[in-house]
Parts: sequence; C-alpha cells; structure tokens
Amino acid sequence: MMILKRIAGISIWKLNRTLKKLAFARMELEKQMRKELIVVLLEPKKESVLATPEEKKEIEQTVMALNGFETLRLCLLEDCKPVYMEKVTQSGVSRWLEIPVEPLITYEFMNESSRNHEQLIG
Repeated sequence: MMILKRIAGISIWKLNRTLKKLAFARMELEKQMRKELIVVLLEPKKESVLATPEEKKEIEQTVMALNGFETLRLCLLEDCKPVYMEKVTQSGVSRWLEIPVEPLITYEFMNESSRNHEQLIG
C-alpha cells in the first residue's frame, strides 16, 4: 500500500484523487482540457520562491508513480507525461500540472460533447 504524503506543499492524496476523478468522469476531464492539454490546478505556494529543477523533476516523478495518473493514462490510451508549471504572482506562486494529449483525443471529446448537446436540444 502506498503512503500518500505531501511533496513541496502539494497534497499527494488530493492530487491522486483528482487524477482518478478525471479518469473516470468524462465531464470533469472535458472541463480540465485546454487545447491539447489537461490542466490540473495545484495548491499555490505562499512564498514567492520557484521550485528548483530537481524539485520539479521529483514532483513530476511522484505524479507519474500515482495510481490515479496511471489510470488516467490508461483511460486516454496514451503515454502522456505530466509537466509541473509555476508562475510568480502577487500573492505567492501559482502552480499547476499540464498533461499534453494528442489532438485526436481532444477532437473525440469535443465531437462527443457536441453530439450530446445536439441530442439534448433536438
């Protein structure tokens, strides 16, 4: 059994739960899509210090080891890798994960969403 902890102030348990929710709920996944990216928001840092390259690598490796990420990867039928991103803001550092996906995956979600919308209207 994996013990889920915090890494760099990120609740790994909460992140794992979010990734599982994305994998199993197509509507949630569609909400998170930005062009060919799945964007997962993380808790912001209060201090304005960016992560070192080593910390970024550790975060990305930890995310890839989560069973929620593996489930998401399998649901997308794709070998995707998370990219940890941050930006300094007035209130600290905002953080998020970007998970690139193929345009075909995005098209299938958008196409099915349009069909569902048409069925509701018509």
